[in-house]
Amino acid sequence: MDLHAAREIIACLPEGRTLFYYFRGRYALMLLSYAVGDGVPVARLKQTRYAKLLAKPVVKDVLRRVGDGILTADALQALWPRESECYLLTLDTWGSKGDRWANWHWDQTSRRGVNLVLQLNFSSEHNRLYERFIQPTEHHPFVCRSHPICEDGHQTLAWSRIDLDFGTGEALIEEIQSDWIKNALRKQQTLATVERDGLKRHRWARWTLRDVNCDLKAISTYIERALRRHMGIWPEAMLAATIWFLREELGLRRIFYHTHESGARLKRIASDRPPKSLYTTLPRQFLFEETSEAPAFLRRSKDRHLREVLRQAPRFHRLIL
Repeated sequence: MDLHAAREIIACLPEGRTLFYYFRGRYALMLLSYAVGDGVPVARLKQTRYAKLLAKPVVKDVLRRVGDGILTADALQALWPRESECYLLTLDTWGSKGDRWANWHWDQTSRRGVNLVLQLNFSSEHNRLYERFIQPTEHHPFVCRSHPICEDGHQTLAWSRIDLDFGTGEALIEEIQSDWIKNALRKQQTLATVERDGLKRHRWARWTLRDVNCDLKAISTYIERALRRHMGIWPEAMLAATIWFLREELGLRRIFYHTHESGARLKRIASDRPPKSLYTTLPRQFLFEETSEAPAFLRRSKDRHLREVLRQAPRFHRLIL
């Protein structure tokens, strides 16, 4: 998308703290609330693609309270478990920013221009534990600076990159990714190896641990007390936040998501592909359906490579809300 359009979106949205609360399975309540509105009989829902969501534990809790068999958005939104994670949402842009000479293929965007980036940042509760146990210096050990993380003092757990077009009413989720958890576990493993064998036997570890300012016990305690709770839910929390943002804040109801194959081909990823589950299991979990239809704004592109790939009818995931 155009850089100016992306900046306009960021400027028009509410400033300050945009909090997003998440608990396991909340996405099912959210998708069902979009589908039922003022009310739909549960029996009718069982005959639709939403039937699989009715079996989720959090949805079953709502169904037990629905005496007349009519499921409403209000009933779904009223459920709120005691324990939920609080995340802070921030926005940024990613890409060549309109520079015609930039190496935009390195940005891994499907078309020239920029992506809108939705960042899922940790809460202050997590950050206090992180500061206490990890004691980071100016270089945070679990951060990858070459990726689209928040630069305003927040710690980014994950992000999604989005291309969109208000003219067609469509959005394309280019990627969902997280470095923080992967890097924390990698450094924990490296520290364990060094403490067992000594640094002389593993000189390569010096580079991996260059920004670590704590011992193995501290990093293991941090992972168990602060990070473990996010490990199993971050993909669904990130995708749920993205769908919520696109529908509630931008009013878009046609959402596309790359398949593992279409993403690699359109973004020219020849090696080191992202985890396949993020482009297979995750979108199916959210009721995306595979289709040969591509977003209209991609079909209008004049880029030779993009047009060639689209002529071969790649598959996309599509969710219509």
